[in-house]
Amino acid sequence: LGWIVCLSVCRCRQQAEVMSGTLRSPDYPKPYPPNLMKQWHLWAPEGFRIQLKLTHVDINPSRDCSLDSLTVRVIFEPIINTKCELSAEPITSEGKKMTIIFQTSDFNPEFHQHTGFLVNFKKIDVDECSKADPKNGSGSVCSQMCVNTVGSYYCSCYSGYTLQPDHQTCLCEYSVHHKAENTPHPSPPNLSCTYVISVEDHFTVTLNFTDFHVETWILKTEPMMLCGGRSPGVIATDSRTIRLDYKTGDEGLSRGWSLSYSSSGNGPRRGVQTRSSGARILVSQMFCCFTASGCEEPEPLLNGGVTLLSGSQNQQDSVIQYHCNEPFYSFPWGENVTFTCEADRKWRSVHQDLPLTCTPVCGKPTRIIADYERILGGREAPAGAVPWQVLLNIEGVRVGGVVVAERWILTAAHDLKHSRKSMSSEAVQVHLGHTNLKALLKSPILAASVHIHPEYNNSDGLDRDNDIALIRLQQPLTFNAAIMPICLPAENRKYVAGMMGVASGFGIVDIYPLRIPKNLNYAELPVVDQETCRHSFTELKKRRHNLPRLTDNMFCVGLPEGGQSSCLGDNGGPFALSDDGQFWAAGIDSWGVDCGKQGTYRVYTKVANYLDWINQTIHDNGGF
Repeated sequence: LGWIVCLSVCRCRQQAEVMSGTLRSPDYPKPYPPNLMKQWHLWAPEGFRIQLKLTHVDINPSRDCSLDSLTVRVIFEPIINTKCELSAEPITSEGKKMTIIFQTSDFNPEFHQHTGFLVNFKKIDVDECSKADPKNGSGSVCSQMCVNTVGSYYCSCYSGYTLQPDHQTCLCEYSVHHKAENTPHPSPPNLSCTYVISVEDHFTVTLNFTDFHVETWILKTEPMMLCGGRSPGVIATDSRTIRLDYKTGDEGLSRGWSLSYSSSGNGPRRGVQTRSSGARILVSQMFCCFTASGCEEPEPLLNGGVTLLSGSQNQQDSVIQYHCNEPFYSFPWGENVTFTCEADRKWRSVHQDLPLTCTPVCGKPTRIIADYERILGGREAPAGAVPWQVLLNIEGVRVGGVVVAERWILTAAHDLKHSRKSMSSEAVQVHLGHTNLKALLKSPILAASVHIHPEYNNSDGLDRDNDIALIRLQQPLTFNAAIMPICLPAENRKYVAGMMGVASGFGIVDIYPLRIPKNLNYAELPVVDQETCRHSFTELKKRRHNLPRLTDNMFCVGLPEGGQSSCLGDNGGPFALSDDGQFWAAGIDSWGVDCGKQGTYRVYTKVANYLDWINQTIHDNGGF
């Protein structure tokens, strides 16, 4: 009985080395989940190192990054860096392995809106020629010329020298003639050659150019620069060492040159016999290289990114596209921008003159409120529906505010100035990004400066005219679904009676019994006719004399039957009107009487009257 053995051989195709790529946190650009311990291991082939570029970092801030962190570690070496905020400098490994560790805690997981990180990595060639000789720790690895190649290097010798079996040492041979690369045919473009001629002491070098055709550029005398189609002939130098640098441009119009050289010595000293064989050429060397044909790495884009559409490694004709992190940022002109790597190794675009800046999108929440309810006894706002809402803690007093730019909060002046004394920035804590009050108070943001309208003067407590202020933050905000600025009103914006808007805040929702909300509340309320508002307060003054006066810098909001009105604790909060789904800051809550009662209205500062002051204040204090 015979046996048959079948052998099946499968040839596996080796996977190509990944030289660049992108790493991102789980669920990016959405908020990352809690309780993560995620690791990425990167390896570089021999002769390469790993370089990281952090293009986006939005990690829940904590002291020493103790809660959530992004750590970069190199094998056998200590931690390079631990990040919980964006760094402009790239991180480069010293070895061939790098480990990226993303760790998140379970602290407040249901409320944070941090999107995590986006990291670009690439494996870069090591310049072995710049390193010291590993045998003795000094000097170059090559005795004469070291040529760095992709992933390795090799040693080369000057003309007249021979590379020895150790592949590092060069020994001298004799040579007296040189010519440019490819002469008499056109030289290759982007060529850079160096020739060095050296003779013994007391001798000098004389050059004799025969063929000569070098593209005309610009003439200099120090050092001597030669170009054109006419040979300079014989050049007698006063030096024992001559260096010739030959470079060609992109066009390749030069046909090159050729020359012979000789040495001559000074007259013999008295009593000294000269050599009968003449001078000996000690060094005759040449080194040529071709310059890179690609473009530099594209500049990173804050709050955006760059994508390679075609080509590879930024070579000529490669096409890249810049984009913003939508829907929270966009280019002012509304379109993504493409650039092409041109022959001059520059990134160029038809939009060359447009500034590559991602600007925040204002007033367009990702969550649309379908049904509005009153604040007093009203309805809780869903997450992301009022992303511009701010809660301010001013020496223990909670008031409202509204985000208008990356570093700026708009609020009421009367909360920041008491008895002619303005609050310092140290007394102000800013809370935003959550609709739950408990979660909101856990992560305060610090103020850098407080700017009260210069004409606000409420010394007697009865003057709320110009009741508006700006707070500048120490650090810019990164906008997302939970934090977004509201738009400022357009120039000469009209407030029409009956227009419906959204009032929001963390103030009282019930008076009898008194009830403070756990979450952000909102309501839809109409703008009140100015004469109706004046008449209401005129009637109230007949019974109560200590009421502020109503000015043209104010307007009223509410229903004549009462009940649906913002209330105590909402001071400084926003009243937002919308145009085609885009909300703008119509008013800042200023004052009111008998909250929610019939025939009473809430008074707001008219933001449209203060556009010049807002823009000038922001411009004079570091911009948006």
